[in-house]
Formats: sequence, structure tokens, C-alpha cells
Amino acid sequence: MKNGFVVLFIVNFLVGCGIAPKSAFKFERNDFVQTVDGKKTDLFILKNSNGLEMAVTTYGARAVGLSVPDASGKFEDVISGFNTLDEYINCPEPFHGPIVGPVGNRIARGKFRLDGKEYTLPINNGLNHLHGGPKGLHHRVWDVKQRTPDSITLHYFAKDGEAGYPGNREFTARYKLTEDNEVVISYWATTDKKSVVNLTWHPFFNLAG
Repeated sequence: MKNGFVVLFIVNFLVGCGIAPKSAFKFERNDFVQTVDGKKTDLFILKNSNGLEMAVTTYGARAVGLSVPDASGKFEDVISGFNTLDEYINCPEPFHGPIVGPVGNRIARGKFRLDGKEYTLPINNGLNHLHGGPKGLHHRVWDVKQRTPDSITLHYFAKDGEAGYPGNREFTARYKLTEDNEVVISYWATTDKKSVVNLTWHPFFNLAG
């Protein structure tokens, strides 16, 4: 029997009436299409009827852009990041905009005990295991499970023992733009044996664009 949980994260942006939406994005889809660990990456642009836009790549289930209006109605990209996949892959700070896990934050000395058994995880932050380790969910290529003009649902399957964690685990993340100009991020996981999971979304915002 599988166990699971779901988390919902909502960000709201106001869009004034009469604004002519103009995207702030400068992304080229081809700059995000390549093969990583044998899987093809891609870029998708979500959009609602008010002009709110979000750019999401399958590499890390990562939000790479969010185009919203400022006080004067000019649309700006308020997520700090890069214009190419190579920059995300090679950046010393790998946590620009992805879903991170299986466990967000640090696990001291990369060890935890569950039902009397000790598990050892890869170290990537001094003596600690941080945000799922060097090959956490932020460095995995997710599969597109469902796509609409204003939403995308992504899925990643981790085998028992991957990154040191127990259980065959399925991770799902969904980005949705509502007509109330909300950005709704949902993520959930299931496992076929006891494990530890604590997912989070890890954007860096620059509200000045």
C-alpha cells in the first residue's frame, strides 16, 4: 500500500484592467532542449487570459521565469535565473527555481535512522546532505504528465535506494495559473515503503524585475 502527502503553495499577483499584456520573457525553447542522463529536457510557457506567464523546464521541474505587471502595468520577469539550460546545469548555486527534495534543507552528516536502520546519504554541504544531495530532484529530468495552456503537471520516479533513500517513490509537481492571477504550485509523493520526504519549491525572486 502506498502512502503519500500533498502540499499547496499559492502566490497572488494583481493585474489591472485595461493593461495590454506584453511578455517579459527572452527565452528560446531550443536553449532548454538537450539530453541529460539519457532523458530529453524541454521548456513550456504557461499563460492565463490576463497575460500572466510562467516558464517551466522539465529539468528539476524548475520555474525559470514569471512575467507579472508592475505598478505601471509593465510586465517584468520576477524570478531570478538564466536564459539557457546550460547555465542552470553549470551554476555553482543549483537551486534556482526547482522542486527540491526528497528532503528540503539539511540532514546532519548525511545520516538518518528509520525503524532502527541507519541510512547514509551523499554529502553536498560541508558535512551535511542538503536539498536531496548533489543529484536531488533539482538535477533530475521530470516527465510531463499533463499539459494545458495555463498549467503543467510533472512526474519523476525514484527507485528504491536512489540518493540513499528507501522506497520506490513517485513525485508529482503541478504549476497552475488561475484567472484570479494566482500561481498555484502543488506537489505530492507516494512511496511503497517507509521513507522520509519533505518537498519544497525553491525560487529566488527579484520583484524589481
